[in-house]
Amino acid sequence: MTKLILIVDDEQINREMIGSVLENAGYNVFKTGDARTAISTAMVYKEKICVILMDLVMPDNDGFLAITTIKSHRLTKLIPIMALTGSNDKKSVIKAMNAGADDYLTKPFDPDELISRVHVLCKISDFVKRWDVIAK
Repeated sequence: MTKLILIVDDEQINREMIGSVLENAGYNVFKTGDARTAISTAMVYKEKICVILMDLVMPDNDGFLAITTIKSHRLTKLIPIMALTGSNDKKSVIKAMNAGADDYLTKPFDPDELISRVHVLCKISDFVKRWDVIAK
């Protein structure tokens, strides 16, 4: 089964570029430009999403709130989230990780590094989902 990556970024050019990199690596992508849609998409496709790539600075609801919301819901809390943002200051990194982000990568990024990190997070996601089924 092909892995689904949810890309959340308010800039369309970023969504397209990130999507292209991941599609070329064999992933399916779903792209959205706002946090509200990201939250509802995560709820609907919780079983299929292996990683969420979340921009942090967006109008209306920011990525920090979206991460907190997704990680606080019992149905979506196990989906790995990578903060993928232009903010590289230490406070943003700590705030994102405290909100529940599992990884953090700054833009501009190296496409090979993004693919490697997504691959690792998908492997972790698969393991956690299998373990969760066994634990139940």
